[in-house]
Amino acid sequence: MALLPPTIHQGILNFPGATPESKATAERLLEQDREKHHCFWGKIGLHNHLSHHILAAYDLGVAAQQLEAIYNAEKEGLDDIHLADRKTKVVEEQHLNISPKNWTEFLGQEKFYASYVRFFSGVIAELGRAETLEQYIFSPSANGNGSSMLLRFVGGAVHPLIQTGYAIEFGSDAMLAQALAQTAVHSPSTPEIFDLQPQPNHHSSTKKLNGHRQPSQGHSLLAILRETYDSSIMQPVLPYDPDALLSKRLNDALEDGRRAREIVRLSNLWVVDHSDIESKIEELIWTATLLLVSSGKQNRKPRLDFFLMHFLNASIFLPSLVSTLPRAESKTTLLRTMIPVMLLYLLIRGRPRIDADLVMGYTSIPRPPTTPTPQPAKSTLGEPGQEAYLNPWPEILQSVVHAPDAHTVKAIRALYYGARMYGTTQKGGAIGAFLPNGEETVKGMANVDGTVFVRAAGMVMNTLGWVSHGQGEGSWDRSALGWEDAWKDED
Repeated sequence: MALLPPTIHQGILNFPGATPESKATAERLLEQDREKHHCFWGKIGLHNHLSHHILAAYDLGVAAQQLEAIYNAEKEGLDDIHLADRKTKVVEEQHLNISPKNWTEFLGQEKFYASYVRFFSGVIAELGRAETLEQYIFSPSANGNGSSMLLRFVGGAVHPLIQTGYAIEFGSDAMLAQALAQTAVHSPSTPEIFDLQPQPNHHSSTKKLNGHRQPSQGHSLLAILRETYDSSIMQPVLPYDPDALLSKRLNDALEDGRRAREIVRLSNLWVVDHSDIESKIEELIWTATLLLVSSGKQNRKPRLDFFLMHFLNASIFLPSLVSTLPRAESKTTLLRTMIPVMLLYLLIRGRPRIDADLVMGYTSIPRPPTTPTPQPAKSTLGEPGQEAYLNPWPEILQSVVHAPDAHTVKAIRALYYGARMYGTTQKGGAIGAFLPNGEETVKGMANVDGTVFVRAAGMVMNTLGWVSHGQGEGSWDRSALGWEDAWKDED
């Protein structure tokens, strides 16, 4: 199947530690995954995260042996690349020649995943990454007559976007073929929540109003969340059913069409201009972080929603994706497409409200549960054993690469990127922390500064477990924590 080289380059963080051996090991293991495994596994079609886990750990500088350990753990339970029927586990290679003329005829059919990998390998070899994305994700021909490739791209908790993000960030054409094949066999996101008609094109930049950062046009994402919380239409469906599948929550929420129309209205309040892409990415990273770590309750055990976590994990790829896309309209469309999906997941998780005081109440110097006390020499500068002298990130990164769940290292990597980019932000300095009248958009934003990312990382580590320090593995929350009844049982 290999038409494209298996090579990768360094990631966006490029944490020191990569060696010729670890690079070669990562490339070999990624190729094995690509040749052997389907993008879905299990009877309900979970996503294959093996390549994500390998690359996230590689970007944090792990040794080749650790990459092997990750591969051996993640490969368990994965399905054969030629899986023909997920429910019966029938494996049968499909001898199908997908071409530029017929490629839309087999969309949404999982058994043609390997056929699509072969097809997109050829396309990428001919057109290159950027033009392939333009033609097969963003062009009208890729989205008409039910093809809906852009909506497939953000379907399934944005997994196709995440897979593509890894491919672009690490410069892997072979992985891009894998990602586009996953997109092709995916179901599209709900079309009723999207209105991606071009917005007025005014050159814009972030402005200050009453000393607070605001978009020069439209609403901030945090202001849109405020409207979402205040909207009577966006009330979650009652009664709360703790056992409801995600598909049922989705169908119930959109059944009468009112919430879908409200999502369209709210999403269009966010105006994206190609001259202000960086600040829009900044808004997305802050908002995704707050939705994950500030949507619990005071004086209760922290909960981190499994589905909202995916928006944080996707956010780190936006800089790489927009820098690869050659057309300004595609860059803005990519960012705009994220908002309806985020609002939809917020709705079907019970519309959890951000309380930023939650995350700001956590320490800005998170530590593992057991840490040896150093015995410094007399000539040592400072006090290495005292928290006030510590940078907590190295210990977080060294521990998280041993986490058994791929989502954990992915989330920490995204938070580390947020800290690197925005860690010096002053209190109240996030875009849209305040409404134009000076009122907080959401509770606690006046006190939120750039330490939010390391505090969030501490929450993730404490909740999912500092496993390399002996703490047991925790879990992501799947209760749909926005509903009050999701909290009625004791912690």
